[in-house]
Amino acid sequence: ELLLPLRSILLGSWVVPVTVTQTTDLVAVSIESIQLSTQGSERQRKDLIRTALRFEKMLMHSAGDPSYQNLSQEAHLKKLFEAYNGFKANVAISKWQLSEDFMAGIINVIVGMSDESRQIVRGHLDFNKWEHSAYNESLLKSKRHTIGNTPRGLDQHFALLLTVTSESQAWFFKRYNSYFATSAKKTKPSLRSRIRWNQSDWDKHVDHTQIAYATMQKAKADTRDISSVVHLAWRCYDQYMHTALLVSFVCHVCFIIYECCTFIMRFNQSGLLT
Repeated sequence: ELLLPLRSILLGSWVVPVTVTQTTDLVAVSIESIQLSTQGSERQRKDLIRTALRFEKMLMHSAGDPSYQNLSQEAHLKKLFEAYNGFKANVAISKWQLSEDFMAGIINVIVGMSDESRQIVRGHLDFNKWEHSAYNESLLKSKRHTIGNTPRGLDQHFALLLTVTSESQAWFFKRYNSYFATSAKKTKPSLRSRIRWNQSDWDKHVDHTQIAYATMQKAKADTRDISSVVHLAWRCYDQYMHTALLVSFVCHVCFIIYECCTFIMRFNQSGLLT
């Protein structure tokens, strides 16, 4: 009973006045979240794919904002990049800002890659750190692998053949992941960056993949007329070989022959080919 008068004093001494404000600007919250994540892991390079997914959410959250209306997706993203690079300490600390290559890569991921392709790349990054992975901003900033991209200076037939689709894009990323995983088995993580293709080889391998994918689809469609597949492969070789890597093309042709033989044998065993 003697301590009862002191109860209110003791309880009041532990009460700390706190002012809580709720931020309704989801874009600002997302920007601050990315900044804090970057600040907390300065020694690790930013994961472009993960950052792209965050900016895609910001893109959706800011869709109804009047300041972002009547803008294309690319222009909208560039405005969000400006907001991020100009956010608080990012203005003064350049290493926290997004580089030009990094921003170009994010745009290509959001605008030019299918959900399946993103999942394939994301699956690779689930087991590999960004700096030790098969990807970097130099590769992903290239527009050659984006959906709808076509090399210039080609006739109508080859322009259609080499136009990237969501299916051929996903096939390309699967093959690239497989190549990197096989090559990296006996390589130290710190040296795996040497296994990556440079941008020139990356673009050329996209072309090769388009040729191989088109020929494979032709083989599946024309199971009774292999001559049309051979003609398509030879025409690709004859008219497009001047910009392709010979070794890669030979590997593609061997793979196509294997796919064709497997496909024919499977149909022959089922009795559909007589």
